[in-house]
Amino acid sequence: MSTSSPTLGFGAGERAAANLQARSQVIANIENIYRNVELYHSANIHPTSYVFLGIDCQPLELDEDGKHLETPASDPSSPIFFEPQGAAWVPDVCETDPKVTADLREITDGWENAKNDPLVRSLHSQVWFVFLGLERMFFQFRREFDQGHGESPPNLRDCQNGSTIVPSVIADRFYPSIWGSMLCSPAAAFVPKELLYPEGRPPHTLILTLIEQEPSETLTRAEVMILAATMITRLEGEDCLEYNTIPVMAITIFGQMKARVIEAHCTAQVLVIKKTDLLDFSTNKVANKNMDILLGFMCADLVENAREPTVPTETLKELTKSRQSEDGEGRNLADDDPEDENEPSSRPRG
Repeated sequence: MSTSSPTLGFGAGERAAANLQARSQVIANIENIYRNVELYHSANIHPTSYVFLGIDCQPLELDEDGKHLETPASDPSSPIFFEPQGAAWVPDVCETDPKVTADLREITDGWENAKNDPLVRSLHSQVWFVFLGLERMFFQFRREFDQGHGESPPNLRDCQNGSTIVPSVIADRFYPSIWGSMLCSPAAAFVPKELLYPEGRPPHTLILTLIEQEPSETLTRAEVMILAATMITRLEGEDCLEYNTIPVMAITIFGQMKARVIEAHCTAQVLVIKKTDLLDFSTNKVANKNMDILLGFMCADLVENAREPTVPTETLKELTKSRQSEDGEGRNLADDDPEDENEPSSRPRG
């Protein structure tokens, strides 16, 4: 038995209509948030402006291993769409020859040296130093997984759910505002691999965002615009026609060797953004632990069904009222005396 709306007696067609209307409401809400944030007067959004802009900003709390802290399962307002693997899950690199070891040490032993490197003094170079380190750790090195993977051990990219697509998760119409400045840009984007989901890929999306400015504990205008543009593009695209919710994970890399993780989704009422504290990459020990935390997020399990979120109550009421009105009109027409069928009627038609 369906648990969607048993008291309303919705059929499949009506439920589809309700979901379509809810989806349109979500798109309209994100469009409105995008426009308001685009016009915001500062690069960093003050927390007192979150509500006005339609943002529900929450802390994304992690344990020591970089996994989610336990949250009450009974809280429907805070769904979890991504389950990070944690730093301890990340396998060691297969150091098969001196060249691999040298390449690895260049990253793992190089964080502290970067502080004294004249080539890594600008915010631009600091952002790219962290990003390229993350990219190499994700793509380049083969890993010592316990399970057999044939003759060639996989890298983390092979074990991730997503495939790289840049920049097609953001529609062309957003390019002038998002790529108009070289100070911020999406550097890479991932959507689920089609081969892993033969019955239809989920809408979960991962974006790596580079922001060449001082790190901010508050949300930045660039982060919210990129999140909103991604959600709008995916909702309007052919791949996500069955969905009303686009869960997005974003890894933001700032200047001063800082980064954070964001998990976001949008409803017809608000854009929910959960963000971690800033992760530091200025010392070897801390940077390598935080690198594994980011890699654990990039290989996160995709959870929670985003296909059919709760349809807003007002939408259901409107559709039910419309259906009852049409049914009542049909019964009245059937009861009309045939002799009066040519007489004018004051009953509204249509």
